[in-house]
Amino acid sequence: MNEFDVINNVMMPGIKLAKYSLQEIENRAMEKLRMLGIEEQARKMPNQLSGGQKQRVAIARALINDPHIIMGDEPTGNLDKKNSEIVFDIFKDLTENHYQTMLIVTHDNEFAERSGRIIEMEDGRIINAGDK
Repeated sequence: MNEFDVINNVMMPGIKLAKYSLQEIENRAMEKLRMLGIEEQARKMPNQLSGGQKQRVAIARALINDPHIIMGDEPTGNLDKKNSEIVFDIFKDLTENHYQTMLIVTHDNEFAERSGRIIEMEDGRIINAGDK
């Protein structure tokens, strides 16, 4: 949301859920930004961020309420190779070290090939649901 700085963008779902105090939500938001290596961007506005930084803010925002599953739709679609690698590495860390389940939709075959499982669909139907 362009009218809010990074920290408030990340806090928004936590505020909406109202499971924690405002101070705890802010602490959790900073923790997520730190985990993603962008805590120094906390007070910047979205138009001051690179595409890769914006994507990491979106990931932090998705993590703020500790969901069981994170869904991503073409999470690297608008990113260059370097930032795509950063996002993939973040997802890999989330699954391997934070036991987070990720459900990612992508047309990027290289990204898909490096994931744990690929389910291929065509015209709304599953055409291949095997593990790699």
